[in-house]
Amino acid sequence: MKKLKENREFSIKDILGEGVSIKETRKSVIKKDRDFFTNLVTSLVEIDSRTEILIKLGVDLITYEDPYHTIIEGLIFKHYGPIKGEIIMWWLSEKRLPERKNMTLLGNDGVDYPINTPIQLYQSLKKVDKLIKENDGL
Repeated sequence: MKKLKENREFSIKDILGEGVSIKETRKSVIKKDRDFFTNLVTSLVEIDSRTEILIKLGVDLITYEDPYHTIIEGLIFKHYGPIKGEIIMWWLSEKRLPERKNMTLLGNDGVDYPINTPIQLYQSLKKVDKLIKENDGL
């Protein structure tokens, strides 16, 4: 809601009337989904990086953080399903490794697709989504 100069709150329906229906574009929905995912994954990677730094300084928070990781993992599996959940958790665990090697996901076309960034992971999961839908249709 925006505020007018006299601090009166209003919405689009106040301006256009009650019979107005506002529909979000498909492009906007996809962008919000991508942004949500990349922000989530980036935050998880940053949290793990901070944990690594604390461990190097001698502060061990593993017993404190483990229940939270379990909750986050459960939510990821609930929201993204078992196949994509496994890929996300694999990606996050590989990102924790000190060597941070280049990661790829082998496509059904035999091509290795790079997934070194949250955006690349998101795009790969979209391809996996498409394959899952194709296989469900068989």
